[in-house]
Formats: sequence, C-alpha cells, structure tokens
Amino acid sequence: MDAITWHARRLMRQLGPAGLAGITLLAATLTILLAGVLPLRGEIDSLRMELAARPLKSRPVIPVLPPDQILAKELALFQARFPTVDELPNELDALFILTKDKGLELNKGEYALVEKTGGALRRFEVTLPVTGTYSQIHGLILDVLEKLPSTALADIVLERGKVAEGQAAVILRFVFFVRKRA
Repeated sequence: MDAITWHARRLMRQLGPAGLAGITLLAATLTILLAGVLPLRGEIDSLRMELAARPLKSRPVIPVLPPDQILAKELALFQARFPTVDELPNELDALFILTKDKGLELNKGEYALVEKTGGALRRFEVTLPVTGTYSQIHGLILDVLEKLPSTALADIVLERGKVAEGQAAVILRFVFFVRKRA
C-alpha cells in the first residue's frame, strides 16, 4: 500500500493543480456521458424511426400579400364604414330627430354637396341655425357625434341673446362624409 500511495503522491506533484483539475473534469465528463447521454441514445433512435414512419403532412400555405394590396384592402374596409349617398336622407332624418328630441328650435338650414375630383368620399355640409339653451345645444352636438359616426362638427357660431332669456342662437355646421355610388 505504501508503494501505491507513494506513486499517487508523485503523480499529483508532477501534474500540479491544473493537471488534477483536468483529470477531475475528464472523469466528470465520462460519468455524465455514460450515465446520462448514452442511455438516451436508444430513445433518440426509436423517436427517429417513429418520425420516419409517419406520413408527411403538408402545412397550409398562407398567402402573403404585397404591402400595396394590404393597404388597398384596409382602405376599402375603412371606406365601407361610411354610408352611401343613397343613405344620406336617413342620416339627415336622424339629425333632425336628434334636434327635435333635444327640444331645439330649428330654423331654415342650408345644404351643400362638396365633391373633389380624387378620393372615394364626398362631403355633405349641413348648416343648422338652432335656438335653445347651452345645455340643449351641447347635448345635441354630443348625440350627433356619438350616433352618427360618419359626421363631423365643422363649425359653431354663437350669438348670445339677453342673459335673462337663457337662450342662444347658434349656427352649427356639420359635415357628413358619404361614399360615392359604386
């Protein structure tokens, strides 16, 4: 036993700390290889055979559109949200019903259809002179913008009467955006 101990000590002195660390790492690597990796080799081979035995299924092809076609499609969807010129009377009826529901006095209005050469939308401008309280007018504006989403408030002109009256004469200019006929 003394000879074995002597040879082990001599080998450790010759290898030094770096050599001992290398031998330790080599032993750990062999242990991991023998205990962990090689037993899994058989499982890997069986999974490969199972995969090779399965019929290949083709994946569905998802068409990719060019950016200009995507934008054109999105623009068409956006424009489809607007009413057509033929639906404009319904939009105007809804405006007049909202005005009546708020208890506002509606004077004679003005209408104008504005069409530019380019684009798919037309502007139908409605100028409504109304008389009522500020809260009635404010309520009308909010209701129109909420219930008629293709409508914008373009202008408000206030003419305040006497303070004691509590009434205001207001000119509202709404713009209805409508699609051209196809």
